Amino acid sequence: MKYVFFDIECACVYKNVAKICVFGYCIADEQFHILEKEDILINPNGKFHLTDHGGDGIVLPYDYNDFKKYPDFKKFYPRIKALLEGEDRMVFGHAAINDVKYLNLETKRYRLPSFSFRFADTQVLYMAMTETFDRQAGLESLTQIFEIDYTPHCAADDAYATMRIAQEMCVKENCTLPELLEKFSIRFGKIGNYQFNNCSSNRRTEYLREKKRIKRERGEKRARFNDFVYGYRVRPQSDEWRGKRFSFSRSIEEELPLAKSLVREIVRRGGRYSLKLSGCNTFVEEAGDDSVRCGAAHKLLEEGKIAEIFTLDDFRARFMPAEE
Repeated sequence: MKYVFFDIECACVYKNVAKICVFGYCIADEQFHILEKEDILINPNGKFHLTDHGGDGIVLPYDYNDFKKYPDFKKFYPRIKALLEGEDRMVFGHAAINDVKYLNLETKRYRLPSFSFRFADTQVLYMAMTETFDRQAGLESLTQIFEIDYTPHCAADDAYATMRIAQEMCVKENCTLPELLEKFSIRFGKIGNYQFNNCSSNRRTEYLREKKRIKRERGEKRARFNDFVYGYRVRPQSDEWRGKRFSFSRSIEEELPLAKSLVREIVRRGGRYSLKLSGCNTFVEEAGDDSVRCGAAHKLLEEGKIAEIFTLDDFRARFMPAEE
């Protein structure tokens, strides 16, 4: 069995266009001995327009003028297809779904038959192994973790780095690459008939399902709290807090019994509750809450648009002593 690791660089990428200029690959045997490693330079038949996700320019380690000397993707298609397809190989990439998408777009652009192969993703594998599903593990960050030297955006080097990351994960788990995929329940992605789906893991699927459930439950709690606030019409027993408009952090709003008791006390003293942060002049938060809403409240405090901020413990100790 051969392991084929690949990476692609494009002259430009838009929603429905990806003009490939480099197809880099590294082929290894089951002991990770390198059998082949090469950059295939391709004439993209278009101008270079390179930016990363932050909008900054990406500099490829090639002379851009050289690309005009090479044939276009159509010429290299049979070779690339032979590299990626076949029963005697397993295909890997890092954030591989992007590269698979580029291949798919180029076959459509040049009216070529669709690629047809399965692939695994070292990014998905690392996230499953470390259970870090809340953030994506970039190739460069993993090369630093595993102390791998490589040249960023040199496609063959990126493919080599992907291979070395896979190797280091196998060493860490003391198993072969197929065993590693099985251990962390990795499901291969695949492309065929111009359709493709991503590589995935059972653990990430479970994580996303649980995250969705929690989000749904939080939304339901906040909806119930909103209904309570809209429907709570009680005559104040004093005008102590007349003119005060309170708002809570989301974590407090989602603790329904607590949030309701706080609102009742606020209304009893003549205050009002605002569901919108912009409508309040007093904010209550849990200590250490670094949420976006709390950050916005502190900014409003600095701007003088909120008069005061209480921690929940301080608020309860000062104004609701009967609950202690």
